[in-house]
Amino acid sequence: METPHSKRLPIGDPGYRSELQKALNYSIVDLIDEFTAAGWDKWETLKALTKVVCDHALAHQEDRDQSRTSPKRKPPGSDKLPPAQVTSSRSQGHGIR
Repeated sequence: METPHSKRLPIGDPGYRSELQKALNYSIVDLIDEFTAAGWDKWETLKALTKVVCDHALAHQEDRDQSRTSPKRKPPGSDKLPPAQVTSSRSQGHGIR
């Protein structure tokens, strides 16, 4: 079943981004209307939405960059030293006194 969100063009097609923006527009307008109806200021909603979208884009870009530079992704926390080997920077003479 095709919806207003349905992908119609392959990535790389000259019209791909334009079609995606049109598809997103409907949902974004509905989202903004929903938040303003709930009492949020429209301008503040637009600024917050912009911030959230930018944060997601940056996080996605970091993930893409990381996956290109390292063939295998390490599990979260695997780069930390075991508790017995952790020392503070102050005990190593690098702390602020």
